[in-house]
Amino acid sequence: MASKETLAGCPVQHALQYIGGKWQMGILWQLRKGATRFNVLKDALPNLSEKVLTENLKFFEEKGMVEKQSFLSVPPKVEYMLTIEGQNLIPVIEKIILWGYAHLQEEKVKRDTLSTPSVVMNELQQKYDASENVGS
Repeated sequence: MASKETLAGCPVQHALQYIGGKWQMGILWQLRKGATRFNVLKDALPNLSEKVLTENLKFFEEKGMVEKQSFLSVPPKVEYMLTIEGQNLIPVIEKIILWGYAHLQEEKVKRDTLSTPSVVMNELQQKYDASENVGS
C-alpha cells in the first residue's frame, strides 16, 4: 500500500476526498437543484445519521463546496446549497451514475432493483440526449 507521501498531489486522491465517502455523492446530488433544508437532505438519504450528515456538510462547507445560510426565524431555519465549486462536481457525479447504471445493465440487473430511482436515470438520460443533439 502506498504511503501518504506517495499520494500527496495525486489528482485522483484529491477528488476522492469529495466523492469517495459513502454519503458524499448522495449529499451533493441532493443539493444540485438548489437550497435544501437539513431534514429534507436527511429524509432523501435513507439510513444516513444526523451525525454523519452534519460532519459531511461541515466538511463541504470548510472546503468551499457547500454554503450554509441561516435565517433568523422561530424556529431557526438553515439551508444548504452548492457553491460554484460544488456545482462543478455534479457533471462528474452524473457520469458516475450513468456508468454505474450501464454497468449494472451489463450484469443483467433488473431496473426495478436498482438503488438509483428511475426518475433520476430518466432525467440524466434526457440531459445526455439533449447535449448530444446540440452539435447536430
